[in-house]
Amino acid sequence: MLRSLACLPANVWKRNRVSILARVCSGVCMNRCKVGQYTYIGRNAILNGAVIGNYCSIAPGVQIGGMEHSYWWYSTSRRLSDQCVDDKTTTVGHDVWIGAGAVLRQGVTVGDGAIIGALSFVNKDVPENTVCFGIPAKVHCRRLPESIFHRLAASQYWGLSTRQARRLLREIEAECRISGAAKHDGAQRGWED
Repeated sequence: MLRSLACLPANVWKRNRVSILARVCSGVCMNRCKVGQYTYIGRNAILNGAVIGNYCSIAPGVQIGGMEHSYWWYSTSRRLSDQCVDDKTTTVGHDVWIGAGAVLRQGVTVGDGAIIGALSFVNKDVPENTVCFGIPAKVHCRRLPESIFHRLAASQYWGLSTRQARRLLREIEAECRISGAAKHDGAQRGWED
């Protein structure tokens, strides 16, 4: 246990609450953040004012939150303007995957089970159980059929240890196969062609 504590970068402890069960790689900068259990944060990610749920996967180079300069005022400099915005919290739900190099604007909320594609710019809330990507990021499809996702969400597996969560997820998978609900080919389209 002490070995894993020693591996965390020193800046992780400044004004942050990081679960001892999370994995934070080198080069990560965090300020005013809370990181849940079993979450992975890749190298060189920058997080400002973020609340990250359990079992999230944040790839290298992701930027969450950060200063929004006062482009509407006479100067955009933080040293001259007291109108810059940096006090909004960005919330990332449980079991969210954020691809490499994605940028999330401060104050957005990413729902449970969402996936954000690499190099995307997220400037609006991302609903749960969706796959979104692009500049700006747009929802392209549902990740799982709604019936399966609602069963997963109701189980609240993200509050369990990895061993318990795996067992529960396998049980849900077996139930869905028996009922025929698991018949899908990857992500479910959320629109008509």
